[in-house]
Amino acid sequence: MIHGAPRIPWGSTRWAAAAVSFLVSLAGGACGGDGNGAAPPWDDYLRVVASEDARPRSGPELDTLLALAAHGHPLVRSVAVRALGRLEDSALVPHIAARLEDGESSVRAAAARALAQAVHGADGRPALGPLMARARPAADPETRGALAEALGRLALPDEDVGDPVDILLEWSDSAASPRTALGVARGMEALMRGPGPAASDPALIGRLHELARFGAESAAPSADTIAGRVRAVSVLALGQRGRLETATLAAALDDREATVRQTAARFLSAADPSARAELTRRSLQDAEPIVRIEGVRALASADDGGTRCAELLGVARDDPATGVRILALQALGTACSPARSDTVVPYLSGLAGPRGAADASEDPSTWHLAAAALESLARLAPAEVPEPLARLAEHPVSFARAAAARIAGTTGHVPTLEALARDPHPNVRSAALPPLAALVGPDLYSLLVAQLSSDDPQLLITVAGLLERSTADGLAESTLTAFERISAARRETARDPRMALLGVVREHGDAALAARLEPYLADYDALVADAVATMLEAWTGESQTARPEPLPRLALPTAEELRALDAEVVVLTMERTGGRIVIEPLPLTAPTNAHRFALSARSGALDGLTFHRWVPNFVAQGGSPGANEYSGAPAYTRDEVGHPHWRGTVGLSTRGRDTGDGQLFVNLVDNLRLDGDYTIFGRVIEGMDVVDALLEGDVIARAAVLPAG
Repeated sequence: MIHGAPRIPWGSTRWAAAAVSFLVSLAGGACGGDGNGAAPPWDDYLRVVASEDARPRSGPELDTLLALAAHGHPLVRSVAVRALGRLEDSALVPHIAARLEDGESSVRAAAARALAQAVHGADGRPALGPLMARARPAADPETRGALAEALGRLALPDEDVGDPVDILLEWSDSAASPRTALGVARGMEALMRGPGPAASDPALIGRLHELARFGAESAAPSADTIAGRVRAVSVLALGQRGRLETATLAAALDDREATVRQTAARFLSAADPSARAELTRRSLQDAEPIVRIEGVRALASADDGGTRCAELLGVARDDPATGVRILALQALGTACSPARSDTVVPYLSGLAGPRGAADASEDPSTWHLAAAALESLARLAPAEVPEPLARLAEHPVSFARAAAARIAGTTGHVPTLEALARDPHPNVRSAALPPLAALVGPDLYSLLVAQLSSDDPQLLITVAGLLERSTADGLAESTLTAFERISAARRETARDPRMALLGVVREHGDAALAARLEPYLADYDALVADAVATMLEAWTGESQTARPEPLPRLALPTAEELRALDAEVVVLTMERTGGRIVIEPLPLTAPTNAHRFALSARSGALDGLTFHRWVPNFVAQGGSPGANEYSGAPAYTRDEVGHPHWRGTVGLSTRGRDTGDGQLFVNLVDNLRLDGDYTIFGRVIEGMDVVDALLEGDVIARAAVLPAG
């Protein structure tokens, strides 16, 4: 692999070894086998993938998964039991629990995690008994880690939390193996994130403070990420419930792992007041931008005693990372009072001036700084805003013009909004129309209706939300015409705009439109068909039955395609920086989504697209043909949840279960609260510094699928 990066697609060394042996055997190698000298059954693995893709509740696909969960090869058993958990059906708990007694630790670990997923978002008690029964006997470190993680995830009544807490405490001593300790830390973090009594348990809190130093004193190199993750997760667990002591926070800010330092810096406000200023200063001087970002946030919310404004100005001027400067600039507007802005306002005005706002020839990132400066300038010196705002509204980059629309909305600058509401780019119109509607009211009706001719999903959703509150005549028919037009394209990912348009039709229409809606009782989208049935019943008083006719599911990858993908990487070359982001697909973790991502890269579909969303120390999201949240590939892919959202993992954008739209996001920090809800299909193995430098609107110049190594 590139730069010798370890391949651990399952998050477990033994599991990875089984997967690698499995794939090597496909290439004709001698290693692998099922214990009887036979090659691992790749076809049966693909049967798991196909059966899971059907999302069965009963019938032959479910029977196939149940049978394969008892397969002779541990890899097939593991992925089959994982698939059963991903169906999120508590009725399957007994079938999953049976594999807790499997002879292979990888299967037992998969079963423990599958039990937690089977009851995800629901009552966790059906899974509690099997997990506790398996936890009582001595278990190997891998199984213990998975059991600990699963027990912490369960949603339980307060009276049932005691036993899981006791197990986690029992397994969390300093002699615990790193994998057990990581599972324990993750289980404790999930408990602390929940509403139960764990957050006030003194023993649990004390043990988390100990785990926050797990492995910190060893001579292990910084590449020892497992111990570092134990520390980061423990700090997170304490910080998010206000239990992080200053001594632990200070030690974490000196940790050799940047993720530990970043996690600690999130909670600088929890430090003793006497130490807070010094700890914040250390964060602002950290070598890593992800830590300095948290320092800026802490400084922006500090009780400054007169120094906060000057310190933020220094960061805005001098920090080497544009993203950090942007946050500091945005904070100046609230951190500095007009009385203390003598030096700040000239700086903001200069940054938002002609070069910053309108000239993209030297550095395309200058508009980000100009927009951030304008946001603060609008608060401190509103009279200075109109001229640079007008220039930003004419910027050649549509993202800059959308930023101008947002600033004009906060300042109530109607002329700028009126111009941007007629911008050629739908994203700019989406940003300008809501604040303009709030300012001018009914006078905007004709312009809103004109937008219904667009096919951009985000613009249609925006306009539908504004029109639903309108009192104009003829609105239902115009909106239904737009609904019919975009429905004809038969794109699954058009669900959100179609449902938004139906909301307008429901609000303003009547039975005169029933005949036009009746064909959609057999719509390809079950949600749309159900909505139409409900609407027609309300209009006509007659019972209606939805008869959805789903589109064919996307073709699944073949064995050869997955085998090849396991030996490839996807390389994104960024236009602004020229940097390369090397992504290792995870075809054994998320086969359908890793395959689709690689197909998009191979076909050139990602070339020229953008990262349209940048949320500092959360995610960078991109790959949308429309450069917005709602424009994606035509078909949905299903979720393939289970991989943790560690920093650098690459996930699938969705808007609800099984609504993958082909967009991707990169976790800029550890985002464990996304676990169990969002799919991870890859991980960045080279170029994380390029990821950290991403900004809103950055263009993917080229995506390529290359051999790994």
